[in-house]
Amino acid sequence: MGVSPLVRVDEATTALAVEFTRAGDDATLADVEQVWSAPEGDELTVSSYVDLPWSTTSAVVLLDPAAGTVRETAQKEEIVQGGAISLDAGESDTVYVPFGPVDDTDRVTVFVPMTGFVPVAVIDREDASEAGVDLAAMDEAIGRLSLDAGRADPVPVESFTRAVDESTSTLTGNRDVTVTLASDVIFDPDSDALTDQADGQLSAIAARLAEYPGGGGLDIVGYTDDIADEAYNQDLSERRARAIQTRLGQVADLSAWAVTASGRGESEPAVEGTSEEARAANRRVVVTMTPTAGTSAGSSAGPAAGPTAGSSAGSSARWPDPLGPVGDGPDGVTVTDPDEHGGQVSVTLERLTRTGGLLLGCLNVTTGPGGTGNTSTLRAWLRDYAVVMSNSRQEEGTADASYASSDGLTLLTGDQRLFPADYVPPNATTHTPLTESKLSVDGPLNEGATTTICVVWPDTGQDTATLDHQGAKLFEDAYAFRLTNIPITQE
Repeated sequence: MGVSPLVRVDEATTALAVEFTRAGDDATLADVEQVWSAPEGDELTVSSYVDLPWSTTSAVVLLDPAAGTVRETAQKEEIVQGGAISLDAGESDTVYVPFGPVDDTDRVTVFVPMTGFVPVAVIDREDASEAGVDLAAMDEAIGRLSLDAGRADPVPVESFTRAVDESTSTLTGNRDVTVTLASDVIFDPDSDALTDQADGQLSAIAARLAEYPGGGGLDIVGYTDDIADEAYNQDLSERRARAIQTRLGQVADLSAWAVTASGRGESEPAVEGTSEEARAANRRVVVTMTPTAGTSAGSSAGPAAGPTAGSSAGSSARWPDPLGPVGDGPDGVTVTDPDEHGGQVSVTLERLTRTGGLLLGCLNVTTGPGGTGNTSTLRAWLRDYAVVMSNSRQEEGTADASYASSDGLTLLTGDQRLFPADYVPPNATTHTPLTESKLSVDGPLNEGATTTICVVWPDTGQDTATLDHQGAKLFEDAYAFRLTNIPITQE
């Protein structure tokens, strides 16, 4: 792979040249005849060329770690999905990926799926030739594309954390911080009386409030399940919201905050259904803080406020016991699929790179006997299994994208599980994690295959990190692993 500087093609467009070269001795298909079933029932045999899916280029994004923003390609989505790059052994091809204007920085980091993170300069058109860019070819290629101005603007990188005991979850955006408290943990059953565990969670909220001395709006809303009658649930939700307001006022200085407390009863479930799991998710109190100066004004550690810079990996006393093999990041671990079809994957993570408010990591994944297993795709070893048919934030309308992504690669920090950084793409309403998409991990790997899994996390401010994949609870914690003592280096 080769990535050019980002060229300011014109006032509305910038573009990258991305060159793909297939190794002359690439034996990926040399000894394997892959047979696929066509819709008509005929068989299709894969020939000697390799198809790189459209996602290889459409999923290239630009990161501005200092500003905490991300840019997707400005190419219209329906056009992006139209084809693939076919390469014979030893052959190269160059594609051009367009973006909107970039005038606020002279350097960006290019996230290339299954490859890595490439810092490049942002250069003017007249400097393109000197930088080795074929400007005529770039102009011709970009001229043939349909661009969408609505996809041109940068969007903020956000973060999502969940307490390791699953008592709280925290969503951090550029405008507000939303903490969801599990009522089953912080309240006695069918009561507004706070448990002993509640103070720990409310102290954490108080610490977040203290990061924003300018204050702002503080909204506390209670919710219940649907077991009792509607009037009772409404009253209980209001009492629980007021209980949180009262206790939070005792552990935090709320003088700069405009506080409201209300209840929604059973009217707005977080999860549809009447299972105990769904009802437990619906019993909650949501605390939303909207700092007057925005969330970035109070955080020195990027989009997710973590331990202070220079601290160690944080106390592991409250961390859950590992559910799978454990090893230092550079040494890696080997995970075996307990399924009868077998499968084995080894994972290493040599380091994380701190740049701006982000941590960038590239996991090296190598398959052993059985590859990823006869019935497994690589996503099975990487996704977040704490939720089913949704993303980690449990947003509606994300089942397909999240089900096949690698968003289960979390960092443990303090008593929190930090998920990959994410963002809401232009013209979208749900979050996309800054890690490999479903199209990067949606297929099986044969024995001896190696690939790269790229992940972006908000900076935790630590010297070393611990990566934890919880695994699949439905399958006896299959695919779980933990990597410890991962060095964090400065770019």
